[in-house]
Parts: sequence; structure tokens; C-alpha cells
Amino acid sequence: MAFSARRLFAILAVSTALFACGDDDFSSDASIDSSTDAALDTRPIDASGDADSGPECSTDEECDDGLDCTESFCSDLGECIQTVRPSVCDDGVFCNGRERCDLELGCVPGTIETCNDGDVCTIDRCDEEAKMCVRTPRDFDGDGEADFFCEGGTDCDDTDPTRGSLARERCSDGVDNDCDELVDEADCGRPDYDTCEDPLDVTAGGVFTLSAEGAVADHELSCVPAGRSDLVARFEISEPRSVRIEASASGMLVSAALQTECGAAPSEIDCKTGFPSIIRARSLEPGIYFVMLAASGGEFDLEVEFGDPLAPIENATCEEATDVGEGGVFRGSLVDATDDVETGCGLAGAPDMTYSFTLEEAADVRVSATSTTGRQMAVTIAETCGGETFLRCSRGRPASGRAYSLDPGTYSLVVEASPSEEPDFVLNVDFEEPTAPPEGDTCSTALALPVDTMTPGTLAGFQDDVPSCGGFARDAIYYFDLEESRDVVISADAEGPRTWVSLLPDCTVPEDVLRCETGNPGEIRVRNLEAGRHYVLVEALTGTGLNVAVETSEPTTPIEVSGNETCESAHELTLLGGLYHGDTSGNLRSYTTRSCGSEARAPDAAFVLDLRLRRRVLVTTAGSSFDTVVHRHLGMCESSGEESCNDDGGDRSASVLDEILDPGLHYYIVDGWGDFSSGEYFFEVVVDAP
Repeated sequence: MAFSARRLFAILAVSTALFACGDDDFSSDASIDSSTDAALDTRPIDASGDADSGPECSTDEECDDGLDCTESFCSDLGECIQTVRPSVCDDGVFCNGRERCDLELGCVPGTIETCNDGDVCTIDRCDEEAKMCVRTPRDFDGDGEADFFCEGGTDCDDTDPTRGSLARERCSDGVDNDCDELVDEADCGRPDYDTCEDPLDVTAGGVFTLSAEGAVADHELSCVPAGRSDLVARFEISEPRSVRIEASASGMLVSAALQTECGAAPSEIDCKTGFPSIIRARSLEPGIYFVMLAASGGEFDLEVEFGDPLAPIENATCEEATDVGEGGVFRGSLVDATDDVETGCGLAGAPDMTYSFTLEEAADVRVSATSTTGRQMAVTIAETCGGETFLRCSRGRPASGRAYSLDPGTYSLVVEASPSEEPDFVLNVDFEEPTAPPEGDTCSTALALPVDTMTPGTLAGFQDDVPSCGGFARDAIYYFDLEESRDVVISADAEGPRTWVSLLPDCTVPEDVLRCETGNPGEIRVRNLEAGRHYVLVEALTGTGLNVAVETSEPTTPIEVSGNETCESAHELTLLGGLYHGDTSGNLRSYTTRSCGSEARAPDAAFVLDLRLRRRVLVTTAGSSFDTVVHRHLGMCESSGEESCNDDGGDRSASVLDEILDPGLHYYIVDGWGDFSSGEYFFEVVVDAP
């Protein structure tokens, strides 16, 4: 019988597969039925090794199955033969499993290699470079010691990298640092630089990484909360020098104080606490100085820089104000400045510098103060330095403002930073022809806002004229009229990362704000807003373009609910759903959460829905006056029965749960974020077919 080369290759390949994939009990001396050999010689074989008659053919093209990973051809017997080419499917990646060739689908993915050996005391991973599974002893905190609860482990706290058999016992921290079951034993020791006798020498300047773990809080610093662990650094200068000291840590407050006598509070020159804390001195006299550093624990960085001495401040007080009446660009530094002037938007304790200008005729005045480090600044224009009335007060990065049509006279200009920094800055002062403020910049020129339509606008040239939740962001003021009570949705987008929108019944009394929300866009939802005139305040720190919309709809009369403070007194919901209104302000803190809302330990209200059939249930707190949290419990209200939880899943701070629920008693808790979020709420329930 004649054999083609391809047919011989196919039969040999399948024969090999039969031997390799046979029964585990198959032995090398087992007999093989000669009839099987005859069958292999005369019939096509599929990839599994089973003999199967293929379709009749006369050419190889008639046998083409269109799959890249198979070789198809017409045998000498006129039957189609398929052989598998596994290498075609191999993508060369070990960790995603071994790909295989399916005779119907072609190349299909293999089973991903998880490397899981089922041992909780090993950390298993797939090493693609080594093409193998790697298993290492469990070491969650990465300190090089295996967990004490695993065989051979020596780390008694595998969640804390500062504890282990290789760690040094630290004094006075009440912790078994070295895992010997003894606390603060006699051979314990303080960390480096914890005392005035062992300071870190930073005379040469540079960047240093320190750790306050185990340090003792034994030095008094004016800006440091009690109980902070502290360390000591020192430097010596032989001639007058300027200095910049920065202490910083990711996500941790760090404090720094500069003293002439180590640990002596009366010798303190400056003290700062912040993210980071920065101390600068214009000109220190020759001598030895100490840097007292305090942190809540963990590592932080200390950077020390020295430079040539800077000239003293000339305009620190109102009496020493620098004249900027000619306008232009002025450079300044708040190093060694103090908080001498009270302003409308500056922070208590923030260093300030004073300027003045005189107008011979009416003019617009534009000012801006920009920190060279990009930090927040404040700039104030007032008729009297340190007076209680301010013509313009702005804060930002940069701080900028415009006073329209100032009358002739002398005015004060104050530049401030934050209490934790003394940055260099650039002050710009420009005088222009007098103009009126843009329409909508003040309450008296509020712009009409048509309802049920989008109204474009701008914040270009607008100032911060109305105190509100937007802080010192510039604002535009609108109003709209309702002839009858309506449900209202107000949205505003100022093309920036954040827009504030407020609803006020009276623009001249901003403290009576009805609702204030922020977002991108900012949105307010109010139900049953009474007829009359209402004011909308839109604010933003960035962006000038503006879109505002007021949409109204028929008022929905909510069902008033009270007394539903616990699951025992829960208000019963029906399959008809509905809109419910209540107030959690005076309620008990009955329930908490496990999975959202910072445990939602605030006052709460309870509802219960008894389902007899599987249903889709949507609940939302849209329109509520506070940051709500909604959690659902099955059969019980304790945290162990919690089935779902949502915080801020809807518009702004509204909560939403949209679920397919099985039959049973479902308790819904309307709660507040954290410990104290509470107030007037709306709870809307929709029950539908799944």
C-alpha cells in the first residue's frame, strides 16, 4: 500500500498520542490488537485518537476546515485527514495557561495558572520570566519575617513591619516590638535622634529620612498637639545665613520648630505644622540651632537648605505699607512676616505684607498675588488698612480680584499666605478706566433665569460678592419666578472641576440659603418649592463659560413619616412604592454599616418591605438635605444582616440602591455619612417586575 509523506506523519502523530495519553495502568509490554493497527492504516484519525470516517475527497482543498491550527489533506484512500498543530496556538505566555487547538473552534485559551497550592501560609504567584510558579512564606507586612502562625515563622504581628523577632525593643511604647512576649524590657532603646544628647547633625544641609516610631514626646513645642513623638536635629553656622526647613510625610501631619536651646520653649524662633511644615528664616546669626521635629509616627523626610541672608521686611505693618500707586509687578517674600492685619479672607495666623495706592480719579483696580511655590494666597483691597469693610477680598492659586470704579482716595492692599508657609510671591497691580460690574455680579443686578431651558452665561470679570458655600470663588447671581408650587431641579456647569450652586429665598440674606450643592456640574433638587421669587448663586474657581438650567415639574406630595427610628417601628412600604419625607435630626443612632458611609453611625430612620414575589426595587434619597447613606438588611437590622449599602451613588450626595430582590422581609435604613450627618430626607421607592 502506498503512503504519502503527510499521511504517514499524521498516523505517526496519532499513534504517539495514543501511547502518551492512554490509561494510567497501561504498561509497555501490554499487547496491542493487530486489528487496531489495520484500522489506523486505512481510516482517518481525529485529534482525540478516535478513528472516524472523514468526508470523501479527491483534492486537499476539499478538506480545508479553515482553522489555522490544523493540517487538513485528502488521503490516498480519498478521505479527509485532520492533524493538530499545537504550536500554532501557543502565545508564548506561561502564566495565562497552555492554549490548545479545538477541531471546531480553532485556537482556544488555556486554563490560567493561579499557582494556588491551597496553603494559607504561602504567597503564591506565577513568575512569567522564570516560566514557573513561585511560592514564598507568608509575609504580609514585608519586613522579611514569616508569619508567627505559620511553620517556621517568627513575626508576631504580620501587619506591622516595625514588629518582629529582628526588630529592636523600643522604650515606653507599651508594645512587644521584638516578639519575645515582653514589653519595654530593660534592654529596650530609644530610636536615633530622640534626645537633645543625640541630635541629627544637618549642618551641611540635605535631605534626611527619619522615623518617629518609638520616640518619646518629651519636648514642648508651641504648634504641636500633645502626645506627638519628637526627634531632634541641630546645625551650626559661622556667619549670617538664610535657612529653609521642610518636614514632610505622605498623608501625615508633621511639625517643625526652630530653637536656640534644645527643648527650651522660650527659645523658640518659629513653629509650623502642616502637609508639609515649612520654616524659613531671613537671616540667622552665627551660632548653634536646634530643629525639633514631631510626628504621629512612621517615616518622614527632613530637608534643610542654607543661603545668603535676606534683607529685613520693610512693609510688615500698615504704617510701613509700600506704595504701589504706579502699578506694575512687585516681588516679595513672607519669610519672617507675622499676622499683623485682619482681613476678610485671610486665615488666622497667616503672615501678611501691606501695600497702598492713591487714586487721583476714579478707576478700576485689578490685583493678583501668585506664590512661587503654587500655594494658596489671599489679597485684600480695603479703604482702611485693618478696617472691618473690604472692597475686594480674594483667595486662591493665584489670589486675584477686581474692584470696579473706585472713587479717588487712598486704599490699602494686603497680601497673605497660609499659616503654615511663608512663600515668595509676585504681586500684580493694574489701574484701568472705570467700568460698571457685569450684570449678575451683585444681588441688585441679578439676571433673570427662564425655567425649563438652558441659559448660557459667563463668570469672566465676576467677583465674589455674596458669602456662600463656595468660599471665595467668584459668583454669578440669577433669579427665577414660580407662579405655583413646583418640583425643581437646578443645575450649573462652569467648565471647571467643581461648581457650587446655591438656592436662596433672599439674595441679600445669604445665610438663609435653602440648599447648596457642589459637583461637576453642581445640582440641586427641591420638591414642592413654594411660589415666588428665588435666587440661584453659581460659583467656580476656574473656568469662565457657564450653563445654568432650572427644570420644573408637577409637585409630588410626599408621605410624612416619623417615629420610625428602629426596625421594630419601621414604616411599612407597599408594592405601590411612594415618596416619603422625614427628618433624622433628633433620631437615635440605631444602626451602622460594614461596607460604606464610614460606618454610618449617624441618626437614622427605618423602613420595611415585605416581598412575596421576586421584584426589582429601586430606592433613592435624591433631594435630601444632607449626605445620606442607605443600607438594606434581610430579616434583621444588625450589621450581620446587611445585604447592600450605598453612599453617593446618585446625584451629588444622594444614595441609590437598584436591586432584584427575592421574597422576604427587607429593611431599609436611611442613614447619614460618618457620625453626625442628619437632617431632612426624602426616600423614594419604586417596585417593579424583575
